[in-house]
Amino acid sequence: MPKQNTVQYLGRKLGEILVSLGKLEQEDLESVLIAQKNTSLRLGEFLLQRGAITEDDLLTALSYQLGIGYHPDLLKDSGAVLSSNLPHGFIRRNNIVILKETDDTIEIATNDASQTAALENIKSMTGKEVVIVLAKKLDILRIADLLAGEESESADKVIEGLQTDREDITILGETEETEQDVLDLANEAPIIKLVNLMITEALKERASDIHVEPSEEGITIRYRIDGILYNALSPPKRYQQAIVSRVKIMANMNIAENRLPQDGRIKVKYGTSDVDIRVSTIPSVVGERVVMRLLVKDDRRFDLNKLGMDERFLKSFREMLNIPHGIVIVSGPTGSGKTTTLYAAIREINTPEKNIITIEDPVEYRIKGISQIQINPKINLTFAAGLRSILRQDPEVIMVGEIRDRETAEIAIQAAMTGHLVFSTVHTNDAASAVVRLLDMGVEPYLIASTATGLLSQRLVRVLCPSCKKPAQIDSAVLRHEGIAPGRFKGKKVFAPEGCQKCNDTGFFDRIGIYEMIKVDENVRKLIVDRRDASYIRERCSGMGMRTMQEDGLDKVAAGLTSIEEVLRVIRE
Repeated sequence: MPKQNTVQYLGRKLGEILVSLGKLEQEDLESVLIAQKNTSLRLGEFLLQRGAITEDDLLTALSYQLGIGYHPDLLKDSGAVLSSNLPHGFIRRNNIVILKETDDTIEIATNDASQTAALENIKSMTGKEVVIVLAKKLDILRIADLLAGEESESADKVIEGLQTDREDITILGETEETEQDVLDLANEAPIIKLVNLMITEALKERASDIHVEPSEEGITIRYRIDGILYNALSPPKRYQQAIVSRVKIMANMNIAENRLPQDGRIKVKYGTSDVDIRVSTIPSVVGERVVMRLLVKDDRRFDLNKLGMDERFLKSFREMLNIPHGIVIVSGPTGSGKTTTLYAAIREINTPEKNIITIEDPVEYRIKGISQIQINPKINLTFAAGLRSILRQDPEVIMVGEIRDRETAEIAIQAAMTGHLVFSTVHTNDAASAVVRLLDMGVEPYLIASTATGLLSQRLVRVLCPSCKKPAQIDSAVLRHEGIAPGRFKGKKVFAPEGCQKCNDTGFFDRIGIYEMIKVDENVRKLIVDRRDASYIRERCSGMGMRTMQEDGLDKVAAGLTSIEEVLRVIRE
């Protein structure tokens, strides 16, 4: 509860408290009270539904009205949450978790202090006096998910059970298995549990991909976490085909076809999040290899303020977004965060007045309020064909997932010339090379020069784990070898990874972007029209004040966010 005199609010009407706190205007309250009479909703629920206040506003006002505590950030404020005896279903139904327990009292967090029946149930189950604090619904559900995860069996334990399981199961390569044999095994409880836990543990570890890799000796299951692959599980070799078949069943793929590559999709619920899993299989001489890309549908990550752009860079990028027409191109290798940057940009400018349409391959995340199209070459819905149709839909903003050929590039540039703001990506190593890539496709230089407003390039570096990073010294020989001024970090405190339980002994937790950007002005336009090569454009732009990705990375090292080795590793890739 915020520190101020709250006694004056005890027992007062909720609407009056919201007005007094500046969360609602008096005129708005009066009109809301009239409209609320025609519904069965309580005032707080009605205001939330209309978007007139936030959940934080409501819970703050209720804490004042009822004289009880409120945790704005329950995961942080509550410290170590007790593993409670409350059934998981009861927790999720009533949005209640236990925070503290003494001999006489039990403190619970809820987002609704009026549910007397549930509170009476807790009192009768525990025989203790119930103390209530308020918390956001999503925070409570996240803690419920953590508690459920702590109590569940691990994939390692399931594998231990498989290791000691009966030995009369068909061994791959010894006898020919029929489709039905594999189907029966894939639907056995231990295999179903193993695959489900494999996905759950990968999500818990923040993995972006799961790799199921067969070999002559066995199977290795690896998770890609913060861009690096780590060994996770090693099930028995004899279950290889059953595991692959189980994934195929979940992804609605053909389990009888193991000679051709296949693609599929799985949709799962993980706690409070929806997860889309893209599945790809390819045959190899030792069995089918599976890669599962985990896409957590959480659009809160698409926030320009959280991508790692510094204030000056962010200001320049936002200026580009406010230009009503032109083309902004983001470049970088696969997995460098290009799509996340474009989604964050679109989310930033997404307003009811704008018609925003995207065409992607595939649509990785759904964003509310925009129309997203997935290409389908089988029916001739290519980037170029889809882009032509989009232009007839009266859009203000268009996002093209990737410019791959001359036709797509020319249509995108024509759209930018006719008053549309266009975003797209190309696969190049730096911002200057994006221009050369378009020229190589056959696009006329004057078209690029007249429409491009910004060229952005990026990579992702791992962030040092805040729980275990340790002070370090940078070897001056390394700096000299990389052409970095020896005094670059003078007076700065730099850090190196160490490893702890929180980061799984990697020393890193999460990733952040490093960027470089060319604002296309008259000087850059002349370089494009003159067909200058990438190195010349890059050199000239650096002379005019462009900060390179390496310089941005070194600034993040000086800020204690990452290590010099990590920046150099990513830049060299």
